[in-house]
Amino acid sequence: MLPLLVSTVCVGWGAAQLLRPAEVTRAVCAGRREPPTWVVQVLGARLVGQYVAVLVRPTRGVVLTGVAVDVLHALSMVPVAVWWPAYRRPAVVSGGTSAAAAVLAAAAAARADR
Repeated sequence: MLPLLVSTVCVGWGAAQLLRPAEVTRAVCAGRREPPTWVVQVLGARLVGQYVAVLVRPTRGVVLTGVAVDVLHALSMVPVAVWWPAYRRPAVVSGGTSAAAAVLAAAAAARADR
């Protein structure tokens, strides 16, 4: 149940980034500098692709591959937040949501082994 919920939420979040990037960045950045639209769309496409794969084939291997991708993305947002302070807020939101998704998906994968 948890992988389905996490995947559905992440597909929705990714679709919003992909289809309505200006609205998403305006909401996330709250008056601060916004990242380029194409960056938001690429990250949204990654989320949609990754989590549709989990919805289509919710095996432990696919879920754990998604966890690895989310962890890498979260880690990649740390230098962005440090080196480009103007983009700190969207980097923290993006990295934070990926980290949360990774934790929830890893917990779901671990529970599936029991």
